[in-house]
Amino acid sequence: GVEVFIVEMGAYQTGEIALICQMVKPKIGVLTAINEQHLSLFGSLKKTQQAKYELLKSLPTDGLAVINFDNEYCREMADELKCNVISYGLNTDEHPNCLIREIKSNLSGINFTAQIGNQEFNFSSPIIGEHNVMNIAPCLLIGQKLDVPMETMSIAVATLPPSLKIFKYGECDIIDDSYNSNPDGFRAALETLNKYPTEKKRVVVTRGMLELGTESDAIHERIGEEISIVADELVIITKDSVVPLSRGVAGRYKTNVVSKFDPVELLNYLQALKDTPTVILLENRIPENVMREIKYEDLS
Repeated sequence: GVEVFIVEMGAYQTGEIALICQMVKPKIGVLTAINEQHLSLFGSLKKTQQAKYELLKSLPTDGLAVINFDNEYCREMADELKCNVISYGLNTDEHPNCLIREIKSNLSGINFTAQIGNQEFNFSSPIIGEHNVMNIAPCLLIGQKLDVPMETMSIAVATLPPSLKIFKYGECDIIDDSYNSNPDGFRAALETLNKYPTEKKRVVVTRGMLELGTESDAIHERIGEEISIVADELVIITKDSVVPLSRGVAGRYKTNVVSKFDPVELLNYLQALKDTPTVILLENRIPENVMREIKYEDLS
């Protein structure tokens, strides 16, 4: 029979997670982040918090809430829960049950130490991007709760499939983060781009991010600033985010901004880079004709 049943709960409005919880009746709930990703759906971070806390408030008294204590919106209401609460994070001031330390990250993966109680455990994983440590940490706590041996978890962490796909396209390195996009994920992908040697041309191709509500322009402007620090060229592929991204980049570190709204033009642009020492970050959805060309190269 099934011993562990994992459900990912998403919502478009408050009340939906509570409804799913009535059906699923979870015993363990994990709260990883409350950020700007869904501002257009909920209108404010407080409303997002309210919606996500529906999961934790549904847990029985003998249930377990696993919470990211680095995120103030995640930890703020933890005292109100009737179930057991355990926490994880990087911030020693919050005294998390699983304290993450000594993260080392490069293009072949991550290494880190997890301090749980008075014990320390070292892990290494082929996953690229140190932000992934904060996805692994709650799994370690849940594994302990379910009596999974630490050696078993160590092997699982060491064999996780990479979340960012990196592959060759001619002489180019492609960082494929086209599956989804939110501010934290975008920043993490830029961190990966920044690990490449500066003699390679660094290019970011993006349509920007969706569902950010009234904060969208401000968030895109901040991301534009961060792109300007890391990239030589920003290629914007839809009209919506051109103004705020360009404003963020504006004249800081000589990042060149170009627009390629036509998928054929974008394809021609990338084909022209194919035999040059370039690193290209694809952030958020990319037109199908481009992905076909690049993926075909990847498989050949």
